[in-house]
Amino acid sequence: MKKKSLYIISIFIIPIIFIGCTIKLGSYSINNFTVTKKKPNNYYYTNLLIKNLVTESKVKGELLDTNFSKEADLSKEDIETIKKFSKSIKKANFIEKPKDLSEKPQYKLFLDFDKEKFVINIYNERYIAVYPWDGTYSMDYVDMEGIQPLYNLYGLCKFLIPR
Repeated sequence: MKKKSLYIISIFIIPIIFIGCTIKLGSYSINNFTVTKKKPNNYYYTNLLIKNLVTESKVKGELLDTNFSKEADLSKEDIETIKKFSKSIKKANFIEKPKDLSEKPQYKLFLDFDKEKFVINIYNERYIAVYPWDGTYSMDYVDMEGIQPLYNLYGLCKFLIPR
């Protein structure tokens, strides 16, 4: 009887103990029984985006104003502006998530390639975040300070969807 009750209690208690626990083993993290590897660097997703911008000839882009739910399709010239922006950023532009960053971006850029889809959150004139549609790591945060105003993505968004 004691063995049976101990067995039943352990079946219920052991899962409760592991709910919400995070265990780190080297570069891997175990969170609620899912294993994730640590992000290789803070520009990982941006490198993937740049690789797709350079190698893929067919890119479909769409811009969304999150405050007014307005949408605009990107032209080839707009895609070229994004390519030039990607060439102008340096490793020093990649930062950790700023503490004063709002949760909701003002604009979202969707870049659709043949096999991948990327999202660029544009928060203001200074900060953006890059991530794939189905990414497992945290977003790449970019400080656009020092980038030419011509290639600033916030300026492009304000031009395409004026407020």
